[in-house]
Amino acid sequence: MKQVNMIHGINAKEVSHKGQGLWVSLKVLLGDMKQVNMIHGINAKEVSHKGQGLWVSLKVLLGDMKQIRQDYRHVVLGNIAIARKMGFPEVILPGDVRNDIYVTIMQGEFTSDKNVEVTMSVCNEQGQVLQNVISQGAGGEMTSQYKSVIYYHEDKPKWFETVKVAVPIEAFYGSHLKFSFRHRSTTEVKDRSEKVYAITFIKLMNDDGTTLTDTIHDLCVYKMDAKKHEEAQTYLAQPSARRDLERRASQAGMQVNKMSIQTGPLSLSHRDSFQISTLVCSTKLTHNVDLMGLLKWRENPHELKDHLLALMKVDGEEVVKFLVDVLDALFSILMQNSDSDVYDNLVFDALIYIIGLISDRKYHQFRPVLEVYIEENFSATLAYNKLMVVLKSYIDGAEERAGQQETLYKATKSLEYIFKFIIRSRVLFSVLNEGRGKQQFEISLKQVLQALNIMMMYTSDNTLTVQGAALKYLPSTIEDILSVFNARELSFLLVDFVNNVPRDRLTRQKMTCISDIVHSKLFNFPECRQLLLPMILSHIKVLLEKADELEDCVKISSDIMETLTRNDVGPVDIDITAVTLSILRTVIQTVIPMDRTSNIIGTYVALLTAILRQMSEYHYIQYINHFPTKIDLTDFLMEILMVFRDLVSKNVYPSDWNEMIMLQNSVFLKALRYFSHTIRDVFSNPFEYQLWNNFFHCAISFLTQDPLQLENFSSAKRNKIISRYKDMRRETGFEIRSMWFNLGQHKVQFIPGLVGPILEMTLLPETELRRATIPIFFDMMHCEFSLMGPQGRPKQCFPEVENAIITQLDALVEGGRGDEKYKDLFYEIIYNHCKEHSYLRDQGINFVETVQKLLQHLLEYRTIINDENKENRMSCTVNLLNFYHDISRQEMYIRYLHKLCDLQLDCDNYTEAAYTLMLYAKLLYWSDEPLTPVLQSDKYPNAQTHRELKERLYYDIIVYFDKGKMWEKGIELCKELAQLYENETFDYISLAAILNREADFYSRIMRQMRPEPEYFRVGYYGKGFPSFLRNKAFVYRGKEYERLSDFTCRLQNQFPNAQLLKTLSPPGEDIIDSDNQFLQINAVSPLFDDKRKFLDKNVSEQILKYYKVNEVQQFSFTRRLDDHSHDITKMWLERTNLVISYPLPGILRWFLVASSHTYEVSPLENAIETIQAANHKLQTLTALHSIDPALRIDPLSLVVNGVVDPAVNGGISQYKVFYSDEYEPKHPKKKSIELVKKLKECTITQVFLIEKAIAVHGKKAPESLRPFQDHMEMRFKQMKELMDTELGLTISTPGVSSQGAKVKRIQTMPPGANLHLQMPETRNSRPSRRHTQLQPNKQNTVVKTQSVYVRPNSPSKASPAKNKTVVNNKRSAGSGDLTESAPLIELNEQLTPMRPRRPDSNKPGSRPSSGHVKLTDKTMSVASTTSSDSAGSIPTPPPEEPPPLPQKQVYADYTNLEGDAPPPLPHRKHPVQTDHKDKPQPPIPMGAQKTPPTPPRKPSRPSIFNVSKS
Repeated sequence: MKQVNMIHGINAKEVSHKGQGLWVSLKVLLGDMKQVNMIHGINAKEVSHKGQGLWVSLKVLLGDMKQIRQDYRHVVLGNIAIARKMGFPEVILPGDVRNDIYVTIMQGEFTSDKNVEVTMSVCNEQGQVLQNVISQGAGGEMTSQYKSVIYYHEDKPKWFETVKVAVPIEAFYGSHLKFSFRHRSTTEVKDRSEKVYAITFIKLMNDDGTTLTDTIHDLCVYKMDAKKHEEAQTYLAQPSARRDLERRASQAGMQVNKMSIQTGPLSLSHRDSFQISTLVCSTKLTHNVDLMGLLKWRENPHELKDHLLALMKVDGEEVVKFLVDVLDALFSILMQNSDSDVYDNLVFDALIYIIGLISDRKYHQFRPVLEVYIEENFSATLAYNKLMVVLKSYIDGAEERAGQQETLYKATKSLEYIFKFIIRSRVLFSVLNEGRGKQQFEISLKQVLQALNIMMMYTSDNTLTVQGAALKYLPSTIEDILSVFNARELSFLLVDFVNNVPRDRLTRQKMTCISDIVHSKLFNFPECRQLLLPMILSHIKVLLEKADELEDCVKISSDIMETLTRNDVGPVDIDITAVTLSILRTVIQTVIPMDRTSNIIGTYVALLTAILRQMSEYHYIQYINHFPTKIDLTDFLMEILMVFRDLVSKNVYPSDWNEMIMLQNSVFLKALRYFSHTIRDVFSNPFEYQLWNNFFHCAISFLTQDPLQLENFSSAKRNKIISRYKDMRRETGFEIRSMWFNLGQHKVQFIPGLVGPILEMTLLPETELRRATIPIFFDMMHCEFSLMGPQGRPKQCFPEVENAIITQLDALVEGGRGDEKYKDLFYEIIYNHCKEHSYLRDQGINFVETVQKLLQHLLEYRTIINDENKENRMSCTVNLLNFYHDISRQEMYIRYLHKLCDLQLDCDNYTEAAYTLMLYAKLLYWSDEPLTPVLQSDKYPNAQTHRELKERLYYDIIVYFDKGKMWEKGIELCKELAQLYENETFDYISLAAILNREADFYSRIMRQMRPEPEYFRVGYYGKGFPSFLRNKAFVYRGKEYERLSDFTCRLQNQFPNAQLLKTLSPPGEDIIDSDNQFLQINAVSPLFDDKRKFLDKNVSEQILKYYKVNEVQQFSFTRRLDDHSHDITKMWLERTNLVISYPLPGILRWFLVASSHTYEVSPLENAIETIQAANHKLQTLTALHSIDPALRIDPLSLVVNGVVDPAVNGGISQYKVFYSDEYEPKHPKKKSIELVKKLKECTITQVFLIEKAIAVHGKKAPESLRPFQDHMEMRFKQMKELMDTELGLTISTPGVSSQGAKVKRIQTMPPGANLHLQMPETRNSRPSRRHTQLQPNKQNTVVKTQSVYVRPNSPSKASPAKNKTVVNNKRSAGSGDLTESAPLIELNEQLTPMRPRRPDSNKPGSRPSSGHVKLTDKTMSVASTTSSDSAGSIPTPPPEEPPPLPQKQVYADYTNLEGDAPPPLPHRKHPVQTDHKDKPQPPIPMGAQKTPPTPPRKPSRPSIFNVSKS
């Protein structure tokens, strides 16, 4: 395709080999004839061709014409036109004879005529036209003339038309190109009369015998008289081109323009001009005079020397074009010229020049031409003698004749083709003469090679390049020499050739030479390898030991091993022995320090694998026995085991090179088998511990490597590996088991060091491997159990094995090892072994059960370790935390403490993170004892003693408590640190800082608002949940401002497949046993735990709020038994009290429900609870507003208005049935009677609380709220009238006045108060109950409650007609005592409690009390949400001695007062007894281990109410 460089703008090089369509438009040319010379292919996208055109498909066909006709017969059909390249191809093969001239008629300038037609012909010396030598295009017929295109009225036409002139070589000499010019007319008649008016010509050959130069020729135009006939001899004697004319003018001393030529009918025209260009493509004719002289050396033999010398200056392109002819000429000179001393060396030098030229990269494509010439065209049968003589003379004079170094260097580079010429000449001579002269030839050839060997011994610098060239090019002659020379003899010569190179001289070239020898045909002969291989291996070993030329060494070694694997190289056992004995250990020692990121590490490992792969049992035995001492053998085994372990641990090949990795592993396994036998047989007595230990670790590392874990592959790949290599893990495991049981008495040396590796091996998911290797653990247990102690008695325990197994299991299972099957199989195998052992039985069974539990926890943890649900991860972490705490594994316990803390911090659970670190701190003491390695922490690397680490932990914990707004807990730690700084370290600067921190916490408690967290009960039912959640209930601590709906959505997002149960009824068996997931979610209320330090104290609500929702372990929720009944007397509730495993908050935001107690709440009890809840709100808000006048009045307004003017359910009036005369006769039980009395008490208390609240509201209400104040006072009055008329309660008050009203303290029972009338000393002594009831006291103690005096068992003095209770609320201005009004009836039944009632500040304020349903802010209706029960659900023993009775007061001080409170005591363990009696101390921080002494009580402040003593 190169003949057509551009086809309509498409380069032929860009055409795809698959063929590419090309649109060629056709354009109709009309009018001016000037357009005839412009025929363009117009792209279809540029011109609207209107369908006129054709598609041309182009395809590049590679190869010569002969090959193309064979390979593309379907394309090359019939007479295909072949357009040869205008110029020479890249390769000119012998026999490719060509003699073409490409003539381009370029342009002309004519003065007299314009419509000019040029006619070109080829004529001989006589002027005769040569017939059919002009081609106008490929495939066209040859013509004798060519006529150009005519340009109409153009006196300066530009044709640029090219034709090919193909003149036979015999007619080329003396021929010339003749151009005649004729005027053409548009009239046919006139045109016939037009004659040639001018001619020009140019000879094809120059006078010196060279061809026409490839250039532009400016030809001389000769005007001709048409009436006269021109003769060729006439114009051929005249100058044809301007340069010839200029030369003649110069010789004549004339100017060119003034020079006149007139000969016959021709006369030179200086005004006309004509230009052509020529390109000669000939394999027989040349432009170079020297080359032409050499080719025709016989014509001028006296100039032969000059031509030979000039040949080496001829342009290489011209030489390679005539390569065959030049070589023929050279060998003709060599053979036919008798003057050998003069011409043999010149011919040799010329031959070297040509060979070097072809060896050059620029003309490298002519190498096949030279080889074809040698094989097919070369015929100089006697040339070999002269070539060897000249070559030897050059080699012998390498060091003496310094001037010939360059020639020798070139000759050395040409050795390959020189020997080809020598060998071919000898072969031709032998064929012609029936092998005569063979011995003499071999002697001469050996002398040449020996001369080379001697030359290699030189150490001078001037021979360095020659020696390097010899090393590089001599191996290329081996194949040719083998055809005429003995292979073994040649091997000896090559060994000397390489060994003669001085040490450390030309090392790289020497290795290249060795590599070429390995790849030569000579290396395939066994007898030659026995000579060559030791020499090669010795050089490789020396370089490997020096770490020099590593790439060449490994390449040559690999090539050797590859050769030895072939089937056509004969027996190789001796060669493999030589390789192993020589370089195996050297290769191992090279691999050991090599960087694993090196580019050649993979090749060296492949070499090591190849050597070991080809070693048979005989070779292993031979190699082991060749070590002179045991120490040498030990060192070797140590080295190779170390290499094996390193290579399988960090594979040097990419993970997807599975075939290579599996092959390597199979070879390593075979080697390990042989080495295990050696270790067992040679190193058992005396015992070599380190060698045995290295073997075990190497074998286990081999077995546990990732590429051998077949379960990770697809089934097809797994089956393919097993069919080819089997399961190598099983075979390795059996070998390890065999080696272990061959240890005998030395087993104890490997305990506990081998426990971890063998455990990792047994965890692999291969059943047979597990069954074979798990018994090793029992053997280890037995060995340690039977180990003799220092007193000569058996140890009878195995703590080291136990500790190692538990420690290693944690890391291995978390890393992905092990499964449920392993847990069961381990238990089965070890249990059965222990069961059959008389002494080990009990300890072994306990141990295996511990391991089984550990595996269960670890598998659960691993299952969710990557789960997005961090709460599940926390649960499993705590399970492991508790397990390690129970079995006293302190290091593992601390490890999981840190993990849990990090998880909590990731979730911003700062409080829980603080509690977690508290567990860590509890392990430390306030002492300067150095930390053990177990207790040290990477997070605190500078802490070296218990005191330092505990102090830093406390500061972090304080920060976390601060972020979690748990300032009370932070204060506890601040107090402990303050005591340390004050009494132990006397660090007053730190003391001042910590006291400031403590003061800041106190301030935040009183001034900052903290959102109260909600608590939620969650039941996980169904087998679809993980085992640590399945069919269990938990109490969750909600996040800030998280309500039930938000919490439910969050949980449903975590379990999107779970169904939400709509009721709180216990789930049935169908749900529990279902494979699905079911969630039961509801809010629960914390049950406030009494704080003894707050008893009989005025405590601010800000302080109590914390304890109402923190440090709680009991919770309660209530549901209506009958949702459809609206009868208040039938509104029974079911209340469930829950006890969780640990108090909240703790190390988790949730804990398991450890026990629950469910009981029913009667309608009457519900009414009491509802009223008490309203009373508590009134009392709390009233107290707060009395203390802080700046508080907003809105909350108090809403609560008071909600009570006096209820929007729903009717308020107190809905309970009128309990006040009626008909209720008590229908419920004559003592309990009901007492509850009715209690209800009336609560109602009366509420009246006084409302009165007080309205008074406070009246003082603070602005004028804008005056109508609202009047409305509430009116509704309050109506409420009292309603109580008088409908409830039968007459309450006398002096009225409510907003001006100067004096509020006195009212005694009431807050919602969290116990309905018993005895006050327990602590929560431990709080009695439990099934139903809430009042218990009368048998003593006659009088307690004044408001103006109602109650005496036990005293009948009411109310009017028998109306049976109304009349209460006098007339107050004394002096003392605040309640006095009786004359017309009112006094209740003379006294309420006599067994204990003084608890102060209101010690009861939960914002939560309903036992048996109560929570109220909304606007109503006292029972139709409300869940409630709490402060009574608890589990009975506890009464206190041994009651607390002292408080001072008598007219009004008990239950109001929450804001003021300084004593520091909180450390939290004590919850006294609730559960069924987990044997459970160890839980690892939950419950405060300081020692309770600090109680500080002296602060002086009491006067109450905000006027309280008078009785």
